[in-house]
Amino acid sequence: MTKPIRILVPVDSQEAEALRLALGYARKICERVGPDVQDVILLVHTKHQLDHTSLARSLGAASVKALAKGPIALSGVGRLHVETMKTWRYPPRKSVVVVYYAEPKILDYVDGLNNIAGVVAVPDIPGQADSWVARWGAIVHGQAEQTPPPTLIDDPVFVRALETLTSVINLSTGLGHPRDKAMANEILRILRTKGHSDQSANIKSWAIRRGWRPEDAADLEALARKIWALRAKPSLSGIHDPVGRYQRWQADS
Repeated sequence: MTKPIRILVPVDSQEAEALRLALGYARKICERVGPDVQDVILLVHTKHQLDHTSLARSLGAASVKALAKGPIALSGVGRLHVETMKTWRYPPRKSVVVVYYAEPKILDYVDGLNNIAGVVAVPDIPGQADSWVARWGAIVHGQAEQTPPPTLIDDPVFVRALETLTSVINLSTGLGHPRDKAMANEILRILRTKGHSDQSANIKSWAIRRGWRPEDAADLEALARKIWALRAKPSLSGIHDPVGRYQRWQADS
């Protein structure tokens, strides 16, 4: 399966140039992926963001009115739709998403969708999409040299332990099942007791990159923060074979 193309447009969202660039990148993604991709989704938090905002001014009154009734043609290729986080769930056709006024919550929402050919993010506030860029190694408009996705967690034993967790739990429910949450709790407690540093700042992005749903990755982050916030190292009593499990992570890392 081809990975989505991800692009950040770090241009002031109040300027018409931001929308022009974002739609231009969306068209290029459609052209690159092929004729099967004809739908460009302009995703915003609420419908009110199309009323008396910089985005509304950039679109123009006629386009805003037309989009309220349905998709409109994009010059060159495809159709432009407007959707919100409440109205858009599962794209029936492979689509390119332009995320306007992007920030972590709406970007997590998009990361949880399937059938996405590309994502173009225009942040409302500078820096609001930085964690998303690091998560995926997104292309940054205006940056001459693109950098590969960072490692995120530079601790091979910790990574091997998380890979073990990822392979045994049900990723469709994350930590929703008590058994899977208990498994995550045990693994993180073992790592904390063995002296590994807190990786909660990046554990969510690591998990999303490896197929976890964003909301489940957030649960994993919350659990990690809770365990590393403990004043003392947690007890491993009651955990099955913590020494053997840790040794296997070491051997496989």
